[in-house]
Amino acid sequence: MSSKKAFDVLSKLFKGYQGNESFQRVAAACRVVTAEPTGKVRVEFDVAKEMTNPFGTLHGGYTATLIDIVTTTALIAAERPPGVSVDLHISYLSAAKIGETVVMDAEVIRAGQSTAFTKASLFIKGTDKLIATGLHTKALPRVKSEKK
Repeated sequence: MSSKKAFDVLSKLFKGYQGNESFQRVAAACRVVTAEPTGKVRVEFDVAKEMTNPFGTLHGGYTATLIDIVTTTALIAAERPPGVSVDLHISYLSAAKIGETVVMDAEVIRAGQSTAFTKASLFIKGTDKLIATGLHTKALPRVKSEKK
């Protein structure tokens, strides 16, 4: 898959989250910035009130969900199956406030036949202040071999 095709596929996927009634709707605010067939994806979104906790900063659950979704799209960009989550580890380092733009870089670290390892970093656009990191392990479906 070319970079342009990966970008187009992921842009269409994220646009499909708009108006979606499933939990994937959490990613509706994301805009795809770049997508590489090597399994690297960059998205950004503006922190809105409905994404925040009672302190007016980006909610940790929102962050975790986006790390899950965007690292999975990195697998899709690499033309790998999305699989299912085995482990998701988040480190919260700082806060993002309403109105700030958050950039997330996600990438496939390694993808084998049965397991894929991905990571993500979220930072404030313009200041590059790191607000969270995530590691996401996915179990991949078995590929059925054709008998001859």
